[in-house]
Amino acid sequence: MAGLCERCAGERVLQVCRGCGAEETNYADGHCARCVLHASLGELKRTGDPAAIEALQGYLAALAAGAKPWTVLGWMHSSRSYQTLLELASGALALTHDALDTVDRGHSTTYLRAALVAHGALPERHQQTAALAAFIGREVLRVPDGPERLHLRTFATWKIQHNLCQAERGGHAKRSSYRYACTQIHVAADLLLWLSQHTLTLQELHQEHLDYWLAEGSTQRTRIRTFILWARRRKIIGPLTALPFAAQQHVDPLDPRQRLQLLGRLLGDESLDLRDRVAGCLLLLFAQPISRIVLLTPNDVQGRQGRVFISLGREPLLLPEPLATLTQRLKDSPPHLATTAVNTRPEWLFPGLRLDATIHAEHMRRRLGKLGITSRAGRGSAVLQLAQTLPAAILADLLGFAESTAEDWTQLANGDWARYAATR
Repeated sequence: MAGLCERCAGERVLQVCRGCGAEETNYADGHCARCVLHASLGELKRTGDPAAIEALQGYLAALAAGAKPWTVLGWMHSSRSYQTLLELASGALALTHDALDTVDRGHSTTYLRAALVAHGALPERHQQTAALAAFIGREVLRVPDGPERLHLRTFATWKIQHNLCQAERGGHAKRSSYRYACTQIHVAADLLLWLSQHTLTLQELHQEHLDYWLAEGSTQRTRIRTFILWARRRKIIGPLTALPFAAQQHVDPLDPRQRLQLLGRLLGDESLDLRDRVAGCLLLLFAQPISRIVLLTPNDVQGRQGRVFISLGREPLLLPEPLATLTQRLKDSPPHLATTAVNTRPEWLFPGLRLDATIHAEHMRRRLGKLGITSRAGRGSAVLQLAQTLPAAILADLLGFAESTAEDWTQLANGDWARYAATR
């Protein structure tokens, strides 16, 4: 009698909620999870600060209406972010961004903040700029008190933070913008600390000092160029030169047989995370960069007459099976979100744990790397195969490439690359 409840199957009903009469497994004291959740939230409202409870009303209502009340109850019993919520509801912690900045409970505070913003309890703010301000405060303390610390604070605040703030206001900031800004400030602090350890000041920095410092460290130190140019314009230092970061220009494409093996595993292995399977296929089949894959939205995937299309460029691209089915599954059944994201469907095809953000591109890069997929090699192999069969204009329209880039790949695939491969 599969699919029937106890009453319809003629069996004795074993559990009925004493509160609402629901015939399901009770959670505690003869009550279902929904009733226990409502009682817990009701107690929170009764004992909380009236002004705080009023501001939190939208978020608390979303918790009460969660699709999985037992999951919300589990979050309330074990999550550190619920402890923060209790402090906010009681008035012990002000319901402001500045107050949440003082809470040291890791990422749980980040997730809770995003949910509070989404449900109207907190106003939106430029989160990257705010986070950078805290980072600047920590970095300047690494440098001994004096003119060098002042130079670092001025550079970090009025150059790096100012630029990031402008980018956020204009909607141009990327997920990587904050990390890049932190790197620029961190290497500047490293240089000033190194000068202090060698009893030198910034004004006494010479080219041989800078060259030695660059040579003995990692390639990350090349990010010092922004600080050097800033200090030169303000005549703090002489005409010193720091060469820009030299990005890797060439990686051999993935061997076609290895690429097919990876695709076979992604398409057939149900034990893999669905996000990794779809993202890996988009990279290995259609040469999509990871930074673009993670920005796809559910609206970019459309079903028409039993077929699935995805928008990667100007024209929708028909997905082949079984990738079409996998992509539709990902759209229809998004991965589990944090409890603080209840009642909100993700706006991204590859959502992260935070309510308002995608999965980070670098995190996705590491996930695919564990499966043996590297972006440059995989994309190179995919685009070479596509460029052998598709005209440059169609390649650009379907995959979102610049026309000049598509033309370069087409020439390479049909001429230069064939000769290069034969030579090797």
